[in-house]
Amino acid sequence: MAAAVLLASCGTEEDSGTGTRVPPPTVNRRPPVKAPTDSEDSGKEFTYNPVGKRDPFRSYLADLKEQQKEESRPLQATERYELDQYRLTGIIHGTAQPKAMVEDPEGVGHTLRVGSRIGRNGGRVTRISATGIVVVEEFVNPLGKRVRVPITLKLPEDHSLDIQMVQ
Repeated sequence: MAAAVLLASCGTEEDSGTGTRVPPPTVNRRPPVKAPTDSEDSGKEFTYNPVGKRDPFRSYLADLKEQQKEESRPLQATERYELDQYRLTGIIHGTAQPKAMVEDPEGVGHTLRVGSRIGRNGGRVTRISATGIVVVEEFVNPLGKRVRVPITLKLPEDHSLDIQMVQ
């Protein structure tokens, strides 16, 4: 008798007496999701405006290459080395157009004015004072914005050559 009860309860999904199917047990069923109606969704319409944003599918490196092609021009003699490889050796100040003298790693001297280019990153001399020069380098960050970085080159402390023009 115990075997008959076991066989009746384990066999099929059909009820042995009536021939109807027994539904499977319900476990972790989510309630049905209600679809939004047109009246609910009309006030929450979203539109994308790409103005001022960079294309997320365009390569950042491709943008840099394109920018370098646009800025291609013959390099000056002071753009052969990195900015930190140049050594400030002299300054002529007190004139309408102050000048600075820098020396490259090969020992060759170059004269700079305000607006002169120096360094591989396209730095420009923006200020020449009695103690040093300020060079501004521009970079493009990954978001496509230009970032200006001022770098100061100072005369060495033991430097005795400081010429001031007196009229």
